[in-house]
Amino acid sequence: MIDNINSGLKHFSNLSGDYGAKALAPIKEHFPELAEYIMGNAYGDVFQRTTIAADWKEIVVISALISMGQFDQLGVHYVMALSVGMTVDQIKGILLHLVPCVGAPRVITAFNVLLATLEEIQ
Repeated sequence: MIDNINSGLKHFSNLSGDYGAKALAPIKEHFPELAEYIMGNAYGDVFQRTTIAADWKEIVVISALISMGQFDQLGVHYVMALSVGMTVDQIKGILLHLVPCVGAPRVITAFNVLLATLEEIQ
């Protein structure tokens, strides 16, 4: 399991950089078991599988987070989407396609997170 955690942390860091480290820090400090679970299972296993490409993985996660109204992790996944080669216009395309499914209010919130994330990483 330690190998998966270390591999997951490396994968997460490669995709999210300083932005991800900042988001993960309070979890590692106050709930290390959760950080280990996320790094070991999500990033040490599932996110490293090759069944679908890295951009598709981010499309899935971004869409799921918005659909569930879970915006706290969205910035990290926007950064990851950009790091795997997606463009801001492609991310906005995802948001636009979600409007009929989840409604404009959730997409507006997701867009505001995108703007804040872009401002923070620039």
